[in-house]
Amino acid sequence: MNTHQAVDKIADSAQNATDKVADKAERTVESARLYANEALDKADAKVRSLREDVQPAIDAVSARVHDMAARGKAAAAETSAQARDKLHDVTDRTSAYVSEQPLKSMAMAAAAGAALALLMGRRRR
Repeated sequence: MNTHQAVDKIADSAQNATDKVADKAERTVESARLYANEALDKADAKVRSLREDVQPAIDAVSARVHDMAARGKAAAAETSAQARDKLHDVTDRTSAYVSEQPLKSMAMAAAAGAALALLMGRRRR
């Protein structure tokens, strides 16, 4: 065998080895890709399952929060109505008292005004 043939044989052997390594690398990459896709599919299935398991609890909490908000709104409306009724009652009684006792009412208003003026004068100093 001459030198040229020996070099060709070594080159062919190197090419075959390179091809085998490249094929093995491609198979490894493809295997890793398949494994990663399978792992992602399993994770996606678990997330979906978890979401399905948790969804009833989320719905229940949401319904409770909605119910509590409705109750709070109703309580606020009721309290507001009671305060409004109380204010009307006090206003009516005050008007009746002023109508029945106009001089006393004026004296009380003047005394309250004087006390307020006195307090306001002290704060400005």
